Order: sequence, then C-alpha cells, then structure tokens
Amino acid sequence: MNRSLTLKLGAIALLIVLLLIPLLMIDGMIQDRQQLRDGVLEDIARSSSYSQQLTGPIMVVPFRKVVRTWKTNEKTNQRYLEIGEQRGRLYFLPERFELDGKVQTELRSRGIYQARLFHADNRISGQFVIPPQWGIDEDFADYQFEQAFVAVGISDIRGIENALTLQFNGQDLDFIPGSNVDWLGEGVRVALPPLNPAKALQLPFGFDLRLQGTGQLQVTPVGKTSEVKLAANWPHPSFIGNYLPTRREIGESGFTAQWQTSFFSTNLEEAMSTCVNGARCEEFNGRSFGVSFIDPVDQYLKS
Repeated sequence: MNRSLTLKLGAIALLIVLLLIPLLMIDGMIQDRQQLRDGVLEDIARSSSYSQQLTGPIMVVPFRKVVRTWKTNEKTNQRYLEIGEQRGRLYFLPERFELDGKVQTELRSRGIYQARLFHADNRISGQFVIPPQWGIDEDFADYQFEQAFVAVGISDIRGIENALTLQFNGQDLDFIPGSNVDWLGEGVRVALPPLNPAKALQLPFGFDLRLQGTGQLQVTPVGKTSEVKLAANWPHPSFIGNYLPTRREIGESGFTAQWQTSFFSTNLEEAMSTCVNGARCEEFNGRSFGVSFIDPVDQYLKS
C-alpha cells in the first residue's frame, strides 16, 4: 500500500517537473523578447530623441551686489570696513502659463519590434508680472543688474523641429541653444532687451515649439495659473505625473485632455527656491504631468 502511494506521488512530482520545463522556456523567451524590445526602443530613441519634459519659460536676472562687512584687525584691534562683491540671480516664474499642443504619433520598426514617436506642435504663451525694483526692498542701490534672459528647459533638445522665436512684449527675439541654468538641464534661452525695474512690469510672451520625442511628453506647470491642452491621434493614452487631467475625452481616433493648476496646488515657487539654494531639485522637477503613448499589447508578449 505504502509502496503504491509512493509511486503515485513520485509520478505526480515527475509530471509537475515536466510541465514546468515548457513554462520556463516560454518565460525565458518572453524575457529575451522584452530585453530585445527595450534595446530597440533605446536604439531608436538614441538616434532620434528620448522622452520629453518641458520646463519653463523662466525669467532669469543676473546681478552683482556690493557687500560691506565690518572686520577687526588682529594686530591693532581696530575695526575696518571691507567692501566685496556678491554675484547671484533672481528667478521669476510666469503669472500665467498656457500650452496648446497638437500631437501626431508614428511607428518606427526594427524587425518585429516597434517604437512610438510623437511630434507635438505646441503654442506656449503667458505673461510675466515683475514687481518694482525686481522685488528688492532693501539696499537696491547696491545692486547692478546684468542682461536678463528667458530660459526654457527641454530634456532632449535634439527633438526641436523648428527655429524658435520668442514674441516678448511686442518684440521678436531669437532663442539660442543652452538654458544657462544648471538645474533646468538642457534647453534654450533668449536674451531680453533692457527693462526698467523702477516700476512694475507686465510682460506678455509667446512662442511656437515643435517637439519630437519617444514614449512620453511631460510639462511642468510653471505659471501662477497654468492651463495645458493636448490633443493627439493616439487612442490609448496613459496619463502620468502628479496631476491628472481636469477634463479628458478618449475615442477611437485619439484623445483630448486639459490640465489646470495653480501655485496653491503645485507650490512651485517654494520648490524652485529650495532648488536654487543648492538643495535637491527632484521636488521641483517632479511636479509635472503629461501623457505616455503606450501600446495596449507589446510585441514581446507574443509567443
């Protein structure tokens, strides 16, 4: 009796092992295809452009300030005034920020593997509101201001598909490569004409940005009030980031989505101050939202 039971249990265990072999082979095939798919995506993105994150525009005002420090002579024990110079920058986020984007997607193939690229035709507009004397209440006469500029962070500038011109307070100004702001990373900037800081300034701006990327498009809502609208011909969007759309419509021909935020919800000024003062910038860079252009079924799952 015991011998018969042992044989039956042994046969069952053998069958389980035999059934696991093809399952392990299938799992290995899926992992191999996933690695190949990821490699193809990386290769296509490397030769075109990676996922995109747009941060800005931000107005930057470099300055030099006279610093007066009283010190004591160690030998004579007499006090004396030492005059030095301190360099710094003032940063201003827009009062209002709007982005209206029309997105078209396309497939790039390598064998059975595909990567989805997007081309976003964006209109970006808004307004800076600058307080009198750049918001400096004390010792304003000790400041000397250098040429201000507007910087826009673009995570992969290879994806820029048009010449960039900023319409700023009634003037057309050309962007040049490089954000010149370390914590923004890659991007573009444009030098501004002389501004009179004696009184408050209201400075409208706008520019067109055609941007190519792979996989994801994210936007940082830099305005005191921000409104972002995206429309695309892709019917399977995945909305990502810290904020979901306030409105969205998804159909067979694509989707439309709209986000609205304010400084009350983003607290972006405090996050930027923390970043500017040399602390970690992940909090500022992470307050973004957008869309991932995903495929509902990946090729590597086919076996």
